[in-house]
Amino acid sequence: MSASESTRRKLFELGGRRCAMCQRSLVIEAAPNGADYNIAEAAHIVAEQPGGPRGATDRPADIDGIDNLVLLCPSDHRTIDKGDGPRLWPRRKLLQLKRDHESWTAVLAERPSLPANSHHVRKRPPGPGDVIVVDGEPYRLCGEDAVRRDVADHAEAAYETAGHPGGSGIWYQGHAYGEGGTQGHAWLRRSEAPPGTGRLRAALADEAALLLDLSFLPGLPSLLGVEMTVDAITVVTVMPSPVTLHDRLTRTRPIPSHDELTLLAGALQPLGDVLGSLHDRGLAHRALGPGTILMPEPGTVLLRDLGLATASPRAGERDDRHHAPEQAAGATPPGPPADVHRLARILYELITGRPAGRRGRHMAPSVLNPAVPAACDEVLQRALDADPAPRPGVRAFAAALRTAIEAPGYARPSRHRRN
Repeated sequence: MSASESTRRKLFELGGRRCAMCQRSLVIEAAPNGADYNIAEAAHIVAEQPGGPRGATDRPADIDGIDNLVLLCPSDHRTIDKGDGPRLWPRRKLLQLKRDHESWTAVLAERPSLPANSHHVRKRPPGPGDVIVVDGEPYRLCGEDAVRRDVADHAEAAYETAGHPGGSGIWYQGHAYGEGGTQGHAWLRRSEAPPGTGRLRAALADEAALLLDLSFLPGLPSLLGVEMTVDAITVVTVMPSPVTLHDRLTRTRPIPSHDELTLLAGALQPLGDVLGSLHDRGLAHRALGPGTILMPEPGTVLLRDLGLATASPRAGERDDRHHAPEQAAGATPPGPPADVHRLARILYELITGRPAGRRGRHMAPSVLNPAVPAACDEVLQRALDADPAPRPGVRAFAAALRTAIEAPGYARPSRHRRN
């Protein structure tokens, strides 16, 4: 048995026709002369069957009653029920989410409409040294404060604060340290926006869901906790160590020697695989930078987060040092080829100590660093092409660069001068 139609309709209205988690509208507008499409799902907090999610104990008398249902979109319904979802979303937490969402919906219904140009008044966002509690666990924010003009203008190794597009809210992310049961390094991303106004809130909710779906993949961070209220969402992931690939390869000298390049070669295949797994699903990170590729231990690589993978791509979305040309301008929304270009720029700069030029205006890496085999030059050049079409896939690029670095017969440059 499932919830009655009248119960579903009542839940739909109590929830304001929006998902309690991501705050997306659950009504998809149809084309002219067509009927709107309702995607709302009445998700059970305690499962219908005792063996289902959260179904083993404290079963309510009316399992299909409105008090045991929360209004969700299909994606977030899967998030709370599949894989590790029941652990991250226990009964207590879902009941609180339901209460907050429905209470806030009632407040909004009674509140007079605000002018379109009015701004949401918000408190000062937390900063380095402050503690944020997520799922009952305290996380102290680390790093130096850095204010950015928008989420895409990303700085490395800083606690970042940025405005949502259109001024609808605020976004911040940074290195944190768990001080409770999850003691250790962590990465925290948080979006604050009024219900229904922050597209980045929805993207962050989707990131948490995607990390749960892909938890079997090595190279992606594991979820530590997710906290959602009516006006904020916080996602915390494991960061085994804040040491990046760049840190690991330049510890003893500004540019890598043969030994460090060998270490890089071993990391390329798993890095290509994890990015390729996103590409297989039609997604792209689109925010790769030196600080986003971690190497907690030699030979182990991990993406710090999913970047902009769950945010809708748009031309002109980024204009940072490593952007792909189609991210800064043009009519084509950036996709997987943008990751290939960004990764090539990161690796060129890592192995040469200089940023790659635009439109092919850069020296061959083997000229700038004698430890780099000449075979690497052409591999990087193809990946740095200004046109997305000729670039190789990310797995092919990673494999070709590894082969070039490990090419038989490549002699390690001598450290001794000839007499």
